[in-house]
Parts: sequence; structure tokens; C-alpha cells
Amino acid sequence: MSKFVLVSAVPRPLNWFLWASATVTGVILIVTDLLQLDGLRLVNSRLVIGRDFLNVWSGGSLALSNHLDIIYKYDAYRSWQMSIFGTLDPYNYSYPPHTLFLALPFATMPYALSLTLWTIFGIIIFTYAARPYMDCLPIYLAVLTPAAVVNIWCGHYGFVIGALWLWFFSNLGKSKFRAGVLAGFLTLKPHLGLLIAFSLITKKSWRSIYIAIFVTLGLVVASSIAFGSDLWLEWLIDTSALQRQIMNDPGQKFYFIMMPSIYITLRNLPLHIALIGQIVFSCIALSLCWKSRHCGNKDLAFITATATAIILPYIFNYDLTVSCLGFAIAIYKRWADLTSYERIALWLGFASPLLVMVSQPVAPISLLLGLIVLVRQAEKDRMDEPQFDKVQLKENLNV
Repeated sequence: MSKFVLVSAVPRPLNWFLWASATVTGVILIVTDLLQLDGLRLVNSRLVIGRDFLNVWSGGSLALSNHLDIIYKYDAYRSWQMSIFGTLDPYNYSYPPHTLFLALPFATMPYALSLTLWTIFGIIIFTYAARPYMDCLPIYLAVLTPAAVVNIWCGHYGFVIGALWLWFFSNLGKSKFRAGVLAGFLTLKPHLGLLIAFSLITKKSWRSIYIAIFVTLGLVVASSIAFGSDLWLEWLIDTSALQRQIMNDPGQKFYFIMMPSIYITLRNLPLHIALIGQIVFSCIALSLCWKSRHCGNKDLAFITATATAIILPYIFNYDLTVSCLGFAIAIYKRWADLTSYERIALWLGFASPLLVMVSQPVAPISLLLGLIVLVRQAEKDRMDEPQFDKVQLKENLNV
């Protein structure tokens, strides 16, 4: 069936309304930044245009200037940034040392040009990686989902990690070598790779696991030689402690409204309630992953990405580029087969990267409900697949 027939399954006015209503908050965020722009500075926000991309540019610049001794030292790192851009709200370099290989090329250019090329680079690779999944939507919509809009606004790694994720699942059943290499590269944000390991184990793809371990160790060794082994120790100890502090900071910080986890939603309640909520949501998500472990790899790409967003207490809306795309594809591809409740659940999951900034409790609940629908539909597809006669298949192979 052509993509045009599939898209037209959603009535045209509703088709555009579903998309526009989910992304409108992101458009407002971008316009608000442009209205307060003074040179490179966002005056009211006390940040820099491209927001978190400043960390990518800063990390690469410190590597080029041989000042890596301050990259994981919070106060020294901030002071270095402010010596260039003036007074800024807190930034910190939270990524592992081998991300500097990616950051280095973007630090060889002025900040504005670097941000532009970073954004174009991310859009190109994510669009290319999404192509095999987009049989029901125009390809350009892959980078216009709510999570994609947030990622463009923040200048973050969402497109890079999302592209690696989609490539990994595209190759999981085709090339164990490429799947393993991609799994290794996904350690650019290692906490997001929890269910990559799960997928490899459930598929019994041992060769891919060995290759992923080899690639990861290779990146650790290469970055230790290039930038110094001390950086890994600092990242593991200092940055981990800082991330815990950020997640449990008292008061209402702006970044909290960008975090769609149930732990953050419940953080102002007694600690044990937030922990119980996180454990319950995580157990449900893991059980749904286990239930869907035999589904097709394309379905698993979106199921595991969404489950990851539910399981991790420390996650941001720009990390949802893959799961957000999965909800969109499910809506447009399966519209005629969905109940009204399933359509609502999928749309809420689709809109959750921006809904979290409007009403935080909506996001984790929407992600969980959306995951339930994704798994139900994937299981239905699997049950509808033709079942082969094993005896006949064996006979055919012996001919």
C-alpha cells in the first residue's frame, strides 16, 4: 500500500490538526528564543542560542586548546564559558570522554556556523536512518515531530543517538557486525542503551554483543590515549555525582519540565513514593518489552525506545526522537484499525515531549499508555504473519 493511501486513512483536516497541535509549543519556544536574541545570547534566559549545543562546542574547544583538565570540573568549566559568552546560567559537560571525537570537528568553526552545521548534520542522518521505517509518512516529517522540534531548539544529541538507534534495529536482523558496531557507538549516551543490550540478548545475537564490547573498549582506549585516562575517572565519579544532584535539586528548575519521568513528576512527594512510582512504571515497561521480544525489529525499535524513556528517571524530552516517531507512524499506519482510546493514547505519546512542558504528569502516563498500544499492535501483526510448516520448510531446504 502506498504511503499516500495510508496517510489519507486519517481525515485530512484532522491529519494536519493532530500534527500541528502536538508541535505548536515547540514553535512557540523557538520563536521566544529568537525574540530575545542579542548576538549569540538569549538575554532573558541567560543562555546562548542553540542552548545545550554550547556544551558540544565547549568540549571540542577545550580539547583543541589542551584545557581538558577543566571539562568535568563544574565551576572551572562554567568560568571558561562565561569568559567567552558573558554571564550564563549553569552548563556542565555530562557526556563521556569519547564524545569529544564527535565534538572536535564542530569546535574548529565559529559558534554560529558550527551550530548551523550541527543541526543540518543531525537532520540529514536522522532522516536517512528513518527512511526504512517511513512507509506511511513523507520522510521530512521524521524531523518535524515534537521531540525533533525540541531537539532543534536545544541543539542536543537527539538526532545523532536517534539515527544510531534506528540504524541498529535496521541491521539487527541483517548484519551482526554492523549491529554490534552501532551498539558500541550508542555508548555516546550510555544510559540510553539499556534495552539495546536487552535486545541483543533476547535475540541471542552473541557475535553482535562481542563486537559491541570490542567497539566500546576501543573507544575507551582511543579516547584515553587522545585525551588522557583521567577524564574517564572524572566522568564516572564527578559527573555521576553531579547528575544525581541535578535530578534531586530542591525547588522548581526549568530543566525539570523537560524531564518526562515519573520519578521527576513525583519528586516533591516523599522520596519513597517517587521511587515506588519509578519502580512500578519500570517493571510494567520491562514486562511489555519481554512480551514483545519476538516482534519484528522495526516494531522493537520504537517499543524499546519508549520503554527506555519510561525506565530511566534521568531523561529529557529531546531524547525521545525515536519513540515520538514511532507513535506518529503507528497513528498514520494503523489509524483504521485503532480504537478511539488507542488513537488518543498514541497521540498523547506523540505529543508528550512538549506536553511535559505544559503538564508534567501527563508525559510519563502518556508514554506508558502509548507503549501498551505499540506492543498490542506489534503483537497483532506478529500473530497475523503466515506460519510456516516446519516439516515442509525442512524438506524444501533438503532439496
